[in-house]
Amino acid sequence: MQVVRLSESSGSSHLATAVLPYRHAQDKGGFDVIPARSFWLARLAEQSHLDLHRYGSQLTVILSGAITLHAEGDEQVQLLPGDVLCSDISTPGVVRTEWRGDVWVLLISTPGWQPEYGALHVARVDEPRSGRPSMTWVYDDMNWSRSEPFRWPSGLTTVPDVSEWPTSVGAFVTRRDYGLDGYAAGVWHNGPRRQFAVTLNGCAELETSDGSVSRPVAGDLTLIDDAVGPGHITRGHGDRWMLFLTVAAGELPMTAEL
Repeated sequence: MQVVRLSESSGSSHLATAVLPYRHAQDKGGFDVIPARSFWLARLAEQSHLDLHRYGSQLTVILSGAITLHAEGDEQVQLLPGDVLCSDISTPGVVRTEWRGDVWVLLISTPGWQPEYGALHVARVDEPRSGRPSMTWVYDDMNWSRSEPFRWPSGLTTVPDVSEWPTSVGAFVTRRDYGLDGYAAGVWHNGPRRQFAVTLNGCAELETSDGSVSRPVAGDLTLIDDAVGPGHITRGHGDRWMLFLTVAAGELPMTAEL
């Protein structure tokens, strides 16, 4: 897992490593440490473009594939599933992006916010999923938690203007090193709010009361929607980093296909 900050000065772009603010996974602190205001899930074909200058200050989380960034001065970096790009540029053409095949990204608008510069040394112990990321919806159904694949309720190949993205009310990052001796034991718990959980590093088993088990790895996306009911249990593995993005009330409706 790596965090890269892309900035612009006098019409030139610059790439540097950065550090996202994080806390221990058992610390139930604020959900708006990162002032996320809206978000969009995108599937980008090989011949399309990631027009970062259109989105203002934002985070791009790589969910699948590999994106290479080319900044001025021959700076370049490759981003893999679980990596986070923090960008704030406004001039077209100051950075170039390229990839092969389809890539999936989660775009998060963070107006006026960028992380501090720094460096993280996080070992990846899992293999990212090939192809599209796993997208799991966890929800309560008459006091019975279920999980199933979710489908984004609109098209994914075109990124609309930021003003059209679903609304968020904040995001935060957690870290917990579960070790490498198998999946650590977990406890049943609720959401406690409607939020996306993005695996940045490590992996887990996530079980709901209907007996379904999903196994998210770096780049996988889970919509936690069981704020009531029996909840779910998570068994972690490795040095696990998670980004949680709270969904505003009434945004992004889902329909169960039971």
